[in-house]
Order: sequence, then structure tokens, then C-alpha cells
Amino acid sequence: MTTLKNELIGTWLLLSYIEVPVNGNDSNFPMGKSPKGSLIYGPDGHMSVQISSSERCNFSSNDRYLANDEELISCVKGFIAFAGSYQIDNSTATVQYSIHTSSYPNWEGQMQERKIDFEGDILYLKSTEPILSNGQYVNSYMTWQRVEKVEMQSRRDRFINYSNQKQAEGAWED
Repeated sequence: MTTLKNELIGTWLLLSYIEVPVNGNDSNFPMGKSPKGSLIYGPDGHMSVQISSSERCNFSSNDRYLANDEELISCVKGFIAFAGSYQIDNSTATVQYSIHTSSYPNWEGQMQERKIDFEGDILYLKSTEPILSNGQYVNSYMTWQRVEKVEMQSRRDRFINYSNQKQAEGAWED
């Protein structure tokens, strides 16, 4: 029997991040419509997640400590990360995070829970309790794709392109 933990273990790339206000207001995309992110679940019960806006700009200085106020605000608002331990509840299909460190210090020492669902190599995570985001309570919905599948697809595509190129050059003629 496959457990949820066995299904979760690995590295995931973020496909989408949407927040739905509990008051019925329009959904929003806190990290833009093309966010970047990585989620790692280790077999030892530890996890790490980083999510950033694809709309962040580079700093004007190559020294991160010399960023101007506008760059710092954009950096803080366009990035969230936390790490800690996790536990799975197979009966409720949830994962609970015990947050040890976070880019948002208020989350350190806190517990957060997400509802888990799978569709092939796609992982859906939904907050089980609303969180406060930009002045309103929201439920977050994140969609992730297993990295191993993405890498295999990418390798396959590179091989097909290479094969087509060699064939076009006549390098593989009989």
C-alpha cells in the first residue's frame, strides 16, 4: 500500500499559486500569474518551500545589502519561504508543517496544515484554515509538478531535438 508520505517525498516545481478570499472577493495571484517555486519533502520528515514572483527585478547593486527601499519592498513582497518538519495524516489526507524558520518571522514556531490531492504527477495543496494576506482572509491553492517527471520530459525533448538535428544533417543515414 502506498502512503501519502511516499507519494509526497521528492522535489516539486510550482505551477500555480492562487488565493481565494473567504469574503467572496475576486481571487488573486500574490506572486503573479507565473510564480516560481520549489517544494522539497525529505524521507526524514523535513521539508522546505520557496516561492517567488516571476516579476521581481534585479537589484541595481551587486551587493544585496546595498539595495534601495523600493528593491527591498519588492523582494520581501515577492518572496516567501519556510522550512521545518512535516507529518502526514493519511485519514484526512493532510500534511502538517511545524515551521522552524521562515522568511516571514511571524510563522516561525507555528503549525500550518494543507489538504493533499494528487492527479498523476501533479500535487494540489490547499490551506485548511484561512490565512491573512494583504488585509483579507484567504484560502491558498497551489499546484505543483514532480521534478523527476519534468526532468525526464526535458531529457526526452532534448533527445528528440538532437535526433531530428542529426537526421536532418544526414548523420544517421543507413
